[in-house]
Amino acid sequence: MTSNNSNTVNIAITGVGGQGVLTLAEILAKTVLHCGFNVRVGEIHGMAQRGGHVVCTVRIGDNARGPIIDPGSAHLLVGFEPVETLREIHLVKQGGCVLMNSHVQYPVAVSMGNAEYPTHDEIIKSMNKFTDKIIEFDALDLAVKAGSTRSLNMVMLGAIIGTGLIPVTEDTVMDVVKDAFPKKFEKVNVGATKLGLELAKAHK
Repeated sequence: MTSNNSNTVNIAITGVGGQGVLTLAEILAKTVLHCGFNVRVGEIHGMAQRGGHVVCTVRIGDNARGPIIDPGSAHLLVGFEPVETLREIHLVKQGGCVLMNSHVQYPVAVSMGNAEYPTHDEIIKSMNKFTDKIIEFDALDLAVKAGSTRSLNMVMLGAIIGTGLIPVTEDTVMDVVKDAFPKKFEKVNVGATKLGLELAKAHK
């Protein structure tokens, strides 16, 4: 794992409360720890209850002393929703990678008619000021294919691993996912992780 000046990989994860952002960060951290790497996890701000903006950080490597990711230093930005991804695009480094779920979840203000949701082109144009490495896909659709919309976060987990930024084995990831949920949810979550992993690998 390398960056320009340290042996650290910085990952920012953003979404809406209820999408499983916090669970994703926890399982990713467990996977990394299982492989013997130092990791720091933090929730920068936001409210975990349903509908609130949530941002988590995961820093991996010997030089990761704390959870804070400075603007322009994230190697990977993982967005569960387009506008939420755009909201944190300032965190990604120039030429960094963005994984974005394209499925729109309108904020309350938009649903009530008090704000306008930007167009897809506006969102991508704004992101391209920071990076053109954007892997956009309908993660909710993949979660449905896996068997449950609640496995959305595991689709995103698989996509993170599929980028190759974190040197962990696929078997290790699957083992951690199996241990993280009750047995009856194992097939769905493992399947969702595999779908996300395969998608990201295809975009490398």
